[in-house]
Amino acid sequence: MSKLRSKLERMAPPAPAAAAPTPAGSDASGLDALREKIAGILARPPAPRRAAATGVAREAGLPFVEISTPSGPLHQRIVRVPSSHRTGRYATVDARLADPGMLALLALDPELAAAPPSELLYLDTETTGLAGGTGTVPFLVGMARFEEGALVLEQLLLRQLGEEAPLLERVLAEVERAGGVVTYNGKAFDLPLLRTRLVMNRQPPLPARPHLDLVHVARRVHGKRVKPCTLTAIEAHVLGFERHGDVPGAEIMSRYRHFLRTGDDSALEGVVEHNAWDVYAMVAMVGLYGGPSDALRADDLSQVARTAMRAGADELAAQLADSAVSRGGGHHALRERAEISRARGERDRAIEDLEELLREVDDPAARLSLAKLYEHHLRRPGAALSLLERGTTESGAPAERRRARLARKVGAQATLLGEEPRSPRARRR
Repeated sequence: MSKLRSKLERMAPPAPAAAAPTPAGSDASGLDALREKIAGILARPPAPRRAAATGVAREAGLPFVEISTPSGPLHQRIVRVPSSHRTGRYATVDARLADPGMLALLALDPELAAAPPSELLYLDTETTGLAGGTGTVPFLVGMARFEEGALVLEQLLLRQLGEEAPLLERVLAEVERAGGVVTYNGKAFDLPLLRTRLVMNRQPPLPARPHLDLVHVARRVHGKRVKPCTLTAIEAHVLGFERHGDVPGAEIMSRYRHFLRTGDDSALEGVVEHNAWDVYAMVAMVGLYGGPSDALRADDLSQVARTAMRAGADELAAQLADSAVSRGGGHHALRERAEISRARGERDRAIEDLEELLREVDDPAARLSLAKLYEHHLRRPGAALSLLERGTTESGAPAERRRARLARKVGAQATLLGEEPRSPRARRR
């Protein structure tokens, strides 16, 4: 501003010695107007400089307010999410009414059945990486929970390394009053990181709470068609939501380091939005997984049936498999229903599904399953041996033993019937 002031002063013409009358036709009035314009420019206050990283967020910058705490400043953003908010096709408010039993089943964790969905805390962190020898530090924490029926998002920002204590205290308080915690890959990353930072800051440990890690549920339900099962991939292929202008995860650490060096709030605006999207996606996923089964695609529903069987809910597994097949789940649904039927002792139904499946696709695993049923349930070793000759997923010594055993059984049957044993090729002819 001082350089501009000096330049304008040099450009301004000198004022006349006396205010003598000006001859008609002169350009004095234009000079007077120019002097007034220059004086107005010089009188303007200098533009405010951007605050350093330790300052309070401004209205035009990051949407955080500073709260004084005994441990230091806490930079907090609170958003009351409207009930109309959706992530793709799914409303976030549906998570409040999710079935905890179904969530527990999909997570293979019975403890979650006792965690009311309205008391779950959704948690996601953005971290520094190995910043300045301090280790990995969570510089932005997003949390959401339902309060009076509405979803409330809270984000905490670490504006300066070394002021971590208030942020950790706030996270600890929210986990303590939660009925359970929801993360995406939080068992491997977010919660171990927070536990470490609490220890390093000499704070109490995180209390034990039922933990729904959605990455494991997503892999069980969508892993056959969505690879890799990143949160943004689940948003796009399952929830029907495409992020536009999102900050790539690989840029987040460098943006925060730039912010620490320069105090440039604009470096973090996209990161704050990225964190909020992560939290909203988790809420929508809980609503989907804990809601009516018809909200899932038929091929995904067959994977839910498979998970239910693993959880010991065989009756529910059979119902879900039936629904997946009737809704057009194709060979994936047929295979899962066949396996569930076989496990439940319904071998005739399993054979029907496997035979139908093999009429549609070439599936070595299905051939092996059907060969076992032909051999042990229908006592048809010849049919079983024919399936083995077309190729199965079994190889090596186990395959040779099965083949030899079936050949012996074929020979024994032929002897009982008074027939001459024939080779498999001759039997096919």
